[in-house]
Amino acid sequence: MLSFLLPINIQVYCTANYIIIKHNDKSFIKKFNKEVVFKVIQTTEGNRLFASAVSKVKASSALSYRYNLIFGLSRGYQQRLRLVGIGFRASINSLENSNENNMAIKQINQNTKKFIRNRFADENTKEIKFISIKLGYSHEVTYPINDNHTFNVAPLDSRSKGRLIDIQSNNYILLNKVCSEIRSFRYPDAYKGKGIYYNNETIKLKKGKRQG
Repeated sequence: MLSFLLPINIQVYCTANYIIIKHNDKSFIKKFNKEVVFKVIQTTEGNRLFASAVSKVKASSALSYRYNLIFGLSRGYQQRLRLVGIGFRASINSLENSNENNMAIKQINQNTKKFIRNRFADENTKEIKFISIKLGYSHEVTYPINDNHTFNVAPLDSRSKGRLIDIQSNNYILLNKVCSEIRSFRYPDAYKGKGIYYNNETIKLKKGKRQG
């Protein structure tokens, strides 16, 4: 059986087919394969989550996924994106749920329009936030900000001009998905180096065509 020690501020309950993870007012309910059996056992160190299966690989994979969820609820995850390029900027904007401000949706790209209109269909939604990014195109690129994520935009901590987009979330998988979607707006160029980078990412630039 494989296991890991649960944080003190996390409560885990196991049923026949589900595992419930709670932390303050946040919780996850995940269904798992019957081939894997989860148990919470109290030890001298604290509560430990055990996983057992016919295959050690399956048990390890299932336990690793639950570990990511539990760690996310306990501490949260963070990812940063760097905007590298002249004039590349990012800002966080918002729209209120009113007919006058809804006219501004026309200036937003299609995916964000759909998200905002669906959210505005709920009368309890008063405000929608989204991030606008300038990437050298003729128009700004926009991306909706979900309630499960926290966005922050700050200048780069270096001599190079640009912006750093800081994204935080309790869900590791969703965080990576958001970063991947934003990065797809402009992948780093192999020749000039312009684009959206992960914070610690570096690429080796290719040489252009030689003249003469």
